[in-house]
Amino acid sequence: MFEFVQNNKTVIQVILGAVALTFVGFGVGSYSSATDDPYLVKVGKTKIYKRDLDRALEGQPSDPATRQAALENLIRQELLLADARDHGAAVSHEQLRKVIASIPAFQENGQFSAQRYSEFLKSRYPNPEAFEADIGRDILLQSQLNSVAGTQFVSNTVVERVAGLLGEGRELQQLVLKPSDFASEVKTDAAAIKAYYDANAKRFRLPEQVKLDYVVLSQDALAQNIKVSDADVQKYFDQHKADLAGEQRRASHILLAVPKDAKPEQKAKIKAEAEAILKEARANPAKFAELAKAKSQDPGSAEKGGDLGFNARGMMVKPFDDAVFKMKPGEISDLVETEYGFHIIRLDAVKSQSLDDVKGAIVDKLQKQKSAALFREQADKLNEIAYQQADSLKGVVDALKLDVKRSDWVRRSQPSQDELLGNAKLQAAVFSDDVLKKKHNSEVVDIGGNRLVVARVAEHQPERQQPLADVSDAIRKELVEREGAKLADKKGQSLLAELKAGKGADAQQWSAAATVSRRAASGMPAADLRAVFAVAGGKLPGFAGVRHDAGEYVIYRVNKVIPAPAINDVERGQLGGMLGELSANSQLASYLKALREKYPVTAGNQSLTDNN
Repeated sequence: MFEFVQNNKTVIQVILGAVALTFVGFGVGSYSSATDDPYLVKVGKTKIYKRDLDRALEGQPSDPATRQAALENLIRQELLLADARDHGAAVSHEQLRKVIASIPAFQENGQFSAQRYSEFLKSRYPNPEAFEADIGRDILLQSQLNSVAGTQFVSNTVVERVAGLLGEGRELQQLVLKPSDFASEVKTDAAAIKAYYDANAKRFRLPEQVKLDYVVLSQDALAQNIKVSDADVQKYFDQHKADLAGEQRRASHILLAVPKDAKPEQKAKIKAEAEAILKEARANPAKFAELAKAKSQDPGSAEKGGDLGFNARGMMVKPFDDAVFKMKPGEISDLVETEYGFHIIRLDAVKSQSLDDVKGAIVDKLQKQKSAALFREQADKLNEIAYQQADSLKGVVDALKLDVKRSDWVRRSQPSQDELLGNAKLQAAVFSDDVLKKKHNSEVVDIGGNRLVVARVAEHQPERQQPLADVSDAIRKELVEREGAKLADKKGQSLLAELKAGKGADAQQWSAAATVSRRAASGMPAADLRAVFAVAGGKLPGFAGVRHDAGEYVIYRVNKVIPAPAINDVERGQLGGMLGELSANSQLASYLKALREKYPVTAGNQSLTDNN
């Protein structure tokens, strides 16, 4: 429980995907003050630029889906900040001071280090004010979130009811009617296939298609060929040691959970039990793992002897984190109280990353930095040569040492599984008159990911009708699937009606019995699960039928209702927390929806992949 709840703790992570205060600095505030256009999106009066998005995505993949999700996160943050400012919310200097002083990256031996703070600012920010603006922004965000989603309460009655619903099981059997079972009843002779072909002639036309010769200029490829010296790696490591070689500690713990609604006498009893276990652990430290397996109420670590693995400072809840980073290896802590209960902690190991541990990442970083200028230089050459020598790719190949690749057939206006060849800009270019008819090189096409493509048509095939002989087998299969599905559905519904009327249940070839619950669905589709649990438990066996998108019709026979097992205090607390978080998320989603109406979100002229 401790690991699961800790890893899914904050509403910020769920709704905004926002990072904790130990990773501040990816905000919009300090980077959206420019007045130049175009911009990506305007939220109220605040503009979000592509550079804001690029900063938020630092170190992450930048495929279109990731960039869109990151932009949505920035929009949500700006909505919350706009509302906070309109209500007069502000961050005092004292709040800033306390938060900055508490950030683990700026501490040494548990105390704020002005030197570490100064080194961080030099490497990341132009001045302290810019960093403080980002911190203030994060404080306002967290304050807004806490005001909406920080006070959720779920009653024990609701928790017990939900636990009962989730844990209740159904013993069932199934009967599957497949379209192929009815193949002999589907008409698939030559006349039927010809009639289908004629009625759907447009479906059997092949669109215009081309094969391409093309070259790709990639910054990543350039980076791989750049040599980085050991001296450069050492210099970078020395300059960024605080970030790269952060200390991690491996701890094990024994948790005695305290329910959120525990009364003082109940909490005192649990504490006394924890103190007894602590005394036993200190008397025989070698049995710590054995005690954790037997006594700990953290399912995520108990079976591993309480082992929580290595964690950097700030990864655990604060009281736990503070205790771990004050201990010496082998030491067993006093009782540590957190929101989850009482912990007995043993520090197992301490490690820092060496230069060898991070050398690969440093080399990659320096290669990318050094390749940026080379990429811009070669991009200019690519544009110039591809245009001036438009009748061939030879000039580009000779000047930039690029390999010419030959594509398979690329169809006009149809998506391709190849991420490069399916690029909309590239397709528009290669099917233009200049490339298709005049046989020129395409313009230089930016396909994202710091990759540029120039292509020319190697082969061209106009739009054409596929002969009946080429598609007869596909038509025959489609007829069986379509008509067989109709017959399976008709037969299934008829049989289901008979079964519900008490006829023929024992005459069917049911599958072996299996048990499912809402918590353990065993891979059953959601629609099927709903149908099975909609069967009344008062009169069994009961029956339910579901038609699948693939054409199958499945009939379920429910033989038995299995009551949910009782839950213990740990599971009750975990489920209550989960329900509270769901409630909080729902409220926050409603709040954000209202903010979108209050502060209009309008698109600018800049696209997610623009380079300017």
